[in-house]
Amino acid sequence: MIKNLEIENFRGISKGKIAGFLQLNIFIGKNNIGKSTILEALVTVLNYEMLQHIVKRRGWHGFDSVLSIFRFKNADKPVKISTNNINIEIEKGIPHIEESKYLISSHGFSRDIIVLTTKIKKSTGVIILKNYFDSNGNYHGIYYQHELKKNHKENVIFIDNQCIYGKTPTEAYNMIFEQGYKAHERLMEVINTVYPDIKDIRIFSEKVGLEIVYKHGKVPFFAMGDGFKSAYVYLAYLISVKNGYILCEEPENYQHPSSRKLIVKGICNSAKDNQIFISTHSIELIDEILDECEDINIKFFVPSIDENGILKHYSFDKEEAEFRRRELEADLRG
Repeated sequence: MIKNLEIENFRGISKGKIAGFLQLNIFIGKNNIGKSTILEALVTVLNYEMLQHIVKRRGWHGFDSVLSIFRFKNADKPVKISTNNINIEIEKGIPHIEESKYLISSHGFSRDIIVLTTKIKKSTGVIILKNYFDSNGNYHGIYYQHELKKNHKENVIFIDNQCIYGKTPTEAYNMIFEQGYKAHERLMEVINTVYPDIKDIRIFSEKVGLEIVYKHGKVPFFAMGDGFKSAYVYLAYLISVKNGYILCEEPENYQHPSSRKLIVKGICNSAKDNQIFISTHSIELIDEILDECEDINIKFFVPSIDENGILKHYSFDKEEAEFRRRELEADLRG
């Protein structure tokens, strides 16, 4: 498991460290205190190929989106992120002429190109990956140096709104079955804790797509409520990872209590096999996690960033969270 995280010159953080991560880690507090930035830093250091998503997930605003990963767009200083035995540095640069010609001719890039060079250091060696962006948002990544014995990236899923609403239910269904039929069975076990009348979820014809199977008939998946549909996609992501890391940005967003409960059960189930990091504004989500995840080691973190960009935090365990619930609710409600 990841035990700590160090960040330098990333987004709004000039420098900071968080230590003491457990199985299930929950970042709470008001807006603009660094919760999403911490999740993005974890994603970037654990799976360096996801830097493209981190750069573009808050919207594409030209090269400002690329520069925004540096504090105050100060790209003279590299981004540095480290955890356990993984250290990365990200630097901005301009591609060589030959690189530009290749990207323009082979990938349709415009002439305005910027490159982020990521240097990944592990105990097993070094990787250098260059991430190219043009002014229109086109992206291409190329490995330029590879000294690792195995090109091993950690098994990481970052679940944000773009993931949930950018994937169709059929794609989610296929993602589950890529893990084997047992993954589908695990998902149905979770669904049945909230919806015991559902016997199965299957594709019976390409024309209709997914259908919900009840004892006395079938209902097309598209006829289900939006909450259930998004919860199903969320569960597909949770089920698709084993012995890895799952990062969830505000899983309560747009969820009805019943679908939120379904997601909580999926999170607690996945925490048995993975290390999970969550950001949230919902006291209801926290209550349900505390009720559901009885055998999971949980830790809460309240980060803050001072005027100099220094990341600080305090933390507490689930027993203390239950004791200070009123304080938590006041803080989350703002």
